[in-house]
Amino acid sequence: MLTVVRSPSGEQEGRGAPKRRRPCVTRSLSDVERMRLRAALRNLRALYGTWACLAEVMGMPTRSIRAIASGQYGGSPGTAMRAARAAGTTIERLLGRPVAADRCPHCGRGAP
Repeated sequence: MLTVVRSPSGEQEGRGAPKRRRPCVTRSLSDVERMRLRAALRNLRALYGTWACLAEVMGMPTRSIRAIASGQYGGSPGTAMRAARAAGTTIERLLGRPVAADRCPHCGRGAP
């Protein structure tokens, strides 16, 4: 049987005070954000011409981008960031609610 022995102060003998770890926070995309990321990747593929060209711009393997765009994998916030950079926009605009082309993206008013 193994017994763990610690000093009353909680320090391990010979090592000093234990290091505190920062909590690991993982962020993931919601279902709606994943759907919008897939649509954005398909639109970017049309813009760049091929999956290979888009993959090169995003710095990712072609197979990964195609799998995310087809819904095989969910994608990550990092992928969304790379897609936003490739599109020349922000992550919020890429994953946010779509705005009609004849409307102002900021105020929602129609074109004059």
